[in-house]
Amino acid sequence: MDITRRKLNRDQIVYTHDRGTPPVLEINSGETVVFETHDARTGTIRADSDLLDQPHPDGSNPATGPVWVRQAQPVDSLAIHILDIELADRAFVAVKRNIGLLGSQASHSATRVVDVRDGYVHYPGNRFPVRPMVGVIGTAPAGDAIPTAYPGIHGGNMDNRYVTDGSTVHLPVHVPGALFALGDVHAAMGDGEITMVGLEAAASVTVRIELIKGLQVSRPWIDRPDCWVTTGDAEDPTDSLRVAAAEMVALLRRELHISFEDAYMLMSATCDVQICQACDPGNFPVTSRAVFPKTAS
Repeated sequence: MDITRRKLNRDQIVYTHDRGTPPVLEINSGETVVFETHDARTGTIRADSDLLDQPHPDGSNPATGPVWVRQAQPVDSLAIHILDIELADRAFVAVKRNIGLLGSQASHSATRVVDVRDGYVHYPGNRFPVRPMVGVIGTAPAGDAIPTAYPGIHGGNMDNRYVTDGSTVHLPVHVPGALFALGDVHAAMGDGEITMVGLEAAASVTVRIELIKGLQVSRPWIDRPDCWVTTGDAEDPTDSLRVAAAEMVALLRRELHISFEDAYMLMSATCDVQICQACDPGNFPVTSRAVFPKTAS
């Protein structure tokens, strides 16, 4: 294991968050690491003729890592400061027949590989600004391994567009060293990710990893200059939203020193509770978030 380098290349990947995976890098709290990441299909989609019907043999949504954070223990948490997301010059979006919210209406599977340049996505007949985000970000769970394609209390595939540059993502530590990994970057993604993929892109993500000793968190949450964001996931969309809302009530009580009732009412007056990913409700966990503007605090 190389403990001197502070850059991970996109071949140092995992397809599960797993406490048994040997780390590829060991760092101290406060160090900055550059993660080079594959797209969600590990570079196998290169042309419009490449379809999601041909899955990668190892899985989907690879994450670069894991990174061992020295002194991290299960009573602690990580604060992942996202400093920069540099996108590759191409990305893809796709439809897989019978997958996604409207997949049964698709007559065939289809892919669009598009150029990404000058801050824009150049889709055929259209152009729109990039909105880079990290889809998979998490630590190893205490129990069984969890595929990187799935979300959970460890983080994982949350597909939350607030996981972007300028955000600090707070993650629980469930095992010694934390075993942090990230990947599945999108050049852009609409809330819901209704076809199962956003604009999937390889990328280079620069983060500063801070260990918060003695402060455990129940599940991921995000701190931005203008808002707090809590997260939820469940098979049922309503249950997912309920988790995100309950997490926000707990955060407001902690940060603002108010009662449950006041936090609940303040949320109802000012907070947006939203779906992040709902590509296949009933068959795949729905991820969600609650967004509280700091101007209301």
